[in-house]
Amino acid sequence: MKNVILVLLVMAVPMLWVPDSVGAETPKNVNAAEAAKRRTGRERQFLYRMVEDLNRSQGYVQAAVRGLERQINAVDILESSRRDKDIGSFLDWYHSYAEWLGNNLVDLEADLSRSYSDERGAIVQPERCYSLIDGYARLGAQLGEQVSHLDKLDDRTIQRIAGLRTSLEYVMSGSFIEERNREKKQPPLGNDRRKDELYERYKDTTDIEIAMMQRELKNLDELQKHFLVLLELGRMEQSWISRKTGDYDALARLAVVVGGDAPGPVEEAINRVIKLYESDITYFKRKAGDIASARSRVIPAGSLKILDRMEELSENYDQMEYRYERHISWLAEQSGAYRADIIELRKDR
Repeated sequence: MKNVILVLLVMAVPMLWVPDSVGAETPKNVNAAEAAKRRTGRERQFLYRMVEDLNRSQGYVQAAVRGLERQINAVDILESSRRDKDIGSFLDWYHSYAEWLGNNLVDLEADLSRSYSDERGAIVQPERCYSLIDGYARLGAQLGEQVSHLDKLDDRTIQRIAGLRTSLEYVMSGSFIEERNREKKQPPLGNDRRKDELYERYKDTTDIEIAMMQRELKNLDELQKHFLVLLELGRMEQSWISRKTGDYDALARLAVVVGGDAPGPVEEAINRVIKLYESDITYFKRKAGDIASARSRVIPAGSLKILDRMEELSENYDQMEYRYERHISWLAEQSGAYRADIIELRKDR
C-alpha cells in the first residue's frame, strides 16, 4: 500500500509545474502587442487628422460659395452681363471644389470607420493623399485659367479707362476750350492751320460725345472694381490651394510609412510634416498682413455700385483673413500633436 502511495506522489509532482508561457505573455510578446497597438493608433490618428482637415476646408469653401451667391443675387439687370457671367463661372468652380472635397471626405471617413473593424487596423491608403495632390493641382489650374482671363480683361479695361480720362481731361481743359473758341471766331487759313494733332483729333467733339465718354468711364470704373473683387478672391484662393498641395505631398510620404513597424522612417516623415506646417504658419501670417495692407487701400468712394463692390471686396478680405487665422491655430495644434507622436514613437526603438 505504501509503495502505491509513493508512486502516485511521484507522478503528481510534474503536474504541479506549469511553464511560464502558458496563461501569461512573455515581455517580448507584451512589447510586440503594445507596439502593434501604438501603430494602429497612429494610423487611426492620421486618418482622423485628414478627415478633420477636409471638413475644415469644405467649411471654408462653403463660406466662399455663400458670399458669391449673395453677390450674384445682387446683380442689377441694368449691369453688364459680364458681371453675372464672371461670378457664375467662379460659383461653378467653387461648387466643383466643394463636391470634390465632399467625395474625398466620404472616402476617408469610410477608411477611418474600417480601421475600427479591421483586425490589424492598417487601412491608411497613400493613394488617398496622391488623389488629393492631383485634385488640388487640377483645381488650381482651372482657377488659374479664370484668373488669367479676368486679368487680361482687367488690363484692357484699365487701359481704356486711362485713355478716356486723358481724353476727358484734355477736352475739358481751359486751353482746349480757349483754342476752340478762338478758332470759331477766326478760322485759320489753309496755310496757317495749326499742326497740333491732339487738338485736330478732338476739336469737333460734341457735348453729347463728351457726355457719352463720361458715361462710359463711369461704367468702366464699376466694371474694373468688379474685376478687382474676383481677382483678389481668386488670387487668395490660389495661394491657399498651392499650400494645400504641398501639405498633402508631405502627408503622402507619411502615409506610406505610418503603418510600418520601423519607427525611424515614420519619425523622419513626421518631422517633414512639422517643418512644413511651421513654414505654412509663417506664410499665412504674412498673407494675413498682406490683407490688412490691401484693406487699408480700399477707398469707399464713387458711385453706389462702386461702393457695393468695395463692400464685397472687404467681405472677401474678412473671410479669407478669418480662414488664415483659424488655419494658423490649427497648424500650431497639429505640430504639437505630431511632436507628441514622436515621443510615443520612440518607445518602439
